[in-house]
Amino acid sequence: MNIEQAIQEAFFPDGSVPIDDEFIEENADIAWLNEKMSLLILVPSYMLWCTRNRDSNGNLVVDGTVNALAEYGRSKKPEIEHLSFKFLCNSTQREVVLKFLQWCLTEELLVNEEQVQRACKHWG
Repeated sequence: MNIEQAIQEAFFPDGSVPIDDEFIEENADIAWLNEKMSLLILVPSYMLWCTRNRDSNGNLVVDGTVNALAEYGRSKKPEIEHLSFKFLCNSTQREVVLKFLQWCLTEELLVNEEQVQRACKHWG
């Protein structure tokens, strides 16, 4: 199973992706969104976008997604709502996030490798 399928199965088993590409491209950084949307919908949608558009002009989206996952991974307090993604995920979903971060390292994406490696430790 490739990373795109793993994300889809873990977060959107019905096959839907609730956030369209246009919205993501117009709002490249998850951390700065003012939308009141569940992180369990928002973050995996961005992860899927990254897997599907890595060869396009999407470095800002990839960077913003990796930065957000690093922040979510470091969070120790589930009550901090805007950082609670890791605590909302079940064990399978956390494994998929870790696989996504590892995928970012192996796919020659323009990411801060040190940051991604640290994020992997927090998600692992």
